[in-house]
Amino acid sequence: MRLCLLVCLLLCSASTFAQNKGKVKGTLYSSEKEALEKATVAILNAQDSTVLSYSLSNENGKFSFIKLPIHQDLILYISHINATAEYLNFDLQDEAEYDFKDITLAPKSLEEVVIEMTPPIRMNKDTLEYNAKYFKTRPNANVEELLQKLPGLQVNLDGSIYYQGKAVQSVRLNNKDFFNEDMTIATRNLDASMIDKVQVFREKGESKQVVLDDSDLPVIINLKTKREFVKAQFGKFYAGGGTRDRYEAGALVNTFRDTLQISFIGYANNLSRKGFDYSELSQQGGFGRAENNSSSYSFYGGLQNNVSGAVNINYDIAKKLKTNFLYSFEQQNDYTRDEGSSQSFYNDTTISSTNFSNATYKNYTHKIRAFARYHIDTTSFISYDLNLNLNKRTSDRRNEYSSFQNESTPVREGKGDNNSLNNSPSLRHNFRYEKRFSNKWVLSLSNDLNVRDNKGDQNDISYGRYYLFGDSIIDQHVNEISRSNTQRIGNTLNLQIPFKKLFTTDIYAKYNIEIEDQIEDIYSKLNSDEFEDKEDITNDKKMNAHAAFFGTKVNYRISKRIRGSIGAEWLNMDRRYDYYGKNEDIQKNQSYWLPNLSLNVYDLNLAYSKAINLPSFYQFIAVDSDLHPTRLSYASPYFDNEIQDNLRIQYFKHFQKLKLNLSFYGNYTLVDKSIGYNNLYDPENSFSTSQYYQADGLDRFSLGGNFRKEIIQNKIWNMYVNGNYNLYNYPSIGITNGIENKSKNTTVSGNQTLNISWKNKVSLSPSYNFNVSKTTNSSDASSFRDIQTTTHDFGAGLRLSDIHKITFETSYNIKNQPSSIDNARTNIHLVNASVYYPVMGKGELKLTVFDLLNQNQNVYRYSSSNYIGYGEQLTQKQYFMLGFVYKFLTSSDKNKK
Repeated sequence: MRLCLLVCLLLCSASTFAQNKGKVKGTLYSSEKEALEKATVAILNAQDSTVLSYSLSNENGKFSFIKLPIHQDLILYISHINATAEYLNFDLQDEAEYDFKDITLAPKSLEEVVIEMTPPIRMNKDTLEYNAKYFKTRPNANVEELLQKLPGLQVNLDGSIYYQGKAVQSVRLNNKDFFNEDMTIATRNLDASMIDKVQVFREKGESKQVVLDDSDLPVIINLKTKREFVKAQFGKFYAGGGTRDRYEAGALVNTFRDTLQISFIGYANNLSRKGFDYSELSQQGGFGRAENNSSSYSFYGGLQNNVSGAVNINYDIAKKLKTNFLYSFEQQNDYTRDEGSSQSFYNDTTISSTNFSNATYKNYTHKIRAFARYHIDTTSFISYDLNLNLNKRTSDRRNEYSSFQNESTPVREGKGDNNSLNNSPSLRHNFRYEKRFSNKWVLSLSNDLNVRDNKGDQNDISYGRYYLFGDSIIDQHVNEISRSNTQRIGNTLNLQIPFKKLFTTDIYAKYNIEIEDQIEDIYSKLNSDEFEDKEDITNDKKMNAHAAFFGTKVNYRISKRIRGSIGAEWLNMDRRYDYYGKNEDIQKNQSYWLPNLSLNVYDLNLAYSKAINLPSFYQFIAVDSDLHPTRLSYASPYFDNEIQDNLRIQYFKHFQKLKLNLSFYGNYTLVDKSIGYNNLYDPENSFSTSQYYQADGLDRFSLGGNFRKEIIQNKIWNMYVNGNYNLYNYPSIGITNGIENKSKNTTVSGNQTLNISWKNKVSLSPSYNFNVSKTTNSSDASSFRDIQTTTHDFGAGLRLSDIHKITFETSYNIKNQPSSIDNARTNIHLVNASVYYPVMGKGELKLTVFDLLNQNQNVYRYSSSNYIGYGEQLTQKQYFMLGFVYKFLTSSDKNKK
């Protein structure tokens, strides 16, 4: 309550100081008296040129602003690519509305040199360009802090960036890839002081194809450095050590030489984190960091050690030839400890189980990327992108388990050891050629290849007593060697025929090949000293699928506000399944007509498409298997293709006057058939049988939306609120002891954050997050239970910057979460804090405490059909750490202005 009161007082005081009641409007014309569309209009503080607000003129040349400060000297700055920039000084009286009426911009003159004020924000063709000098940041601020100040951009705590409701796909440096797999390497490690311009655009790439609707193109941010940093060396080093043997160290080193960029990154830590951000609090002190969702190996939970190094080289060999090379190595070790309980329901019988396990996972990864693009001439280019990954993974896991029937009758107890070795090299490449002819027709050809080879060796030793299964003691050792290969080859030939930029016609042909191959060797010894070859139950199988597409698509634009596309394609799908003599081979050839259409009306998009999905290869089972004495799995050698109807609705609106971004999406998918799981369990002897089967169709949907509202933005106060909300509904079908049931899992999640900043000295960020997961069942049989699990997280972060050279950060979160399988609740309190002190110019000492109260806990509760599970995992807990970071930045003197 005290925190809420503080927020309200800050809001009230900020509003009082700002007195944002003024309104401004006007209309822009060219010297030929034509309305100027997409002119950049900005309101600046005359005292320090800080950008208070900006807008783009509409198709009628009109612009307007509301909630502007009164009794303050302001500047109206106007710029357009085809006109001379103009700025007008003005001020507003009490609650005044000022109409500039008609403003005519003079044409640009090629003969005279005009020294003019550089615009803070402008549209340069299809690129929105921010001038960084107008957006003040604190000393030593990184690029992410600069982006947070740019109107129209939304930067989230996990490092993701949104522009006009669309996620930014990558961040480039001087229009070159900069560790393109993780854009936070650029945003969180480059100094804001280096940046001259921030450019935001939708990536069309090098293609000459006409794009009538750019709404689906990826959004790219390009960081353009100041001239003196075109030739520069910059980066940082950091290291730290703490209690509980915690440590971290890392380096980022960059050397730029005109057409050559060389960057090196390396880090090591045992803080359960990836990435290179030295600020721990923004990622909750080292645990559960957003970087765990990067392209590295998955995170198993528990404690994680990471050692990684990478080098990235961009070299423009000539104007026509651009190249990129990336090499990275990563070693990731995960140490886990899990304990939990579960319940399975079979009419009046409840099987309650407990389990405990600990494991070590070790992953080694080498990645190589080589890219080249060559412009043959101004009408054609050729590009090649090669990616090679060499992966090795080992695991060593031990577990203990026990189960009871109706809490009193023992069913089984035992323990097991499992260790495995897996090697999985993969190769991916893309070749593309494009040619634009004199009649503006564009021909493009592409070839994609993705090959993954996997070899695994798994040893599973288990010892258990099965009380209901003849009171049996089973001592079993299974050694399974598997070899699998996946190949995906795609070839596309496309001809685009444009017609006066009103519509384009694409005629295309695609031929895709998908090959999945799996071979097993299984050896088992059961209450014996000798291994037995179990060749008769190995699941050997191979799928070879060929898909030929022929189609056309018409993109049209009726007006600037109404556009869309309509198309159809014919698909011939040929599938063959080989079971190496274990089952009868199967071949199917099927043809489909697949329509698609899209309509954009103002800010609303509606789309429909029909698609064909292959059934999952792992659900194909070649033979019956009785490898384990207490269970039997039956073969499921074939499933039909899934015919999928997809509906989509999207909406985005940027309200310039209100400084509000609002977006919404909805997806609905209907499939004609699915794959279910049939399980039969006998409570009398604890024997079970299972099989995948062809089930009825399903429908699933998702909804979501987000908003960002700028409340105040001036020299003293900066305040905005943003929220993000999502709903997912995913059903599945299964049979349990002869009763078919449709289980629906519905998840609703949301987060909202209020950010308040005063003079870039004091920042407060209260937030609330929630997640509700609910499972409902269509059957009213007692075996199926409807379950709901809810988690709430409320907290705030506080930052005091440069107070007598000291920067202080702290965060507090209270999290309400489950603490048992029956959904008992508990509150955990997470307190983190860091103190920074500058030393040696660009250096900084840091003292950090994570989880001060030593309450951090990682739990999960989930359900499906007739099953409920609860677990607790080993997690990062309280530690103190002293660290040091040093940044360096040097440039060539001869290039300085």
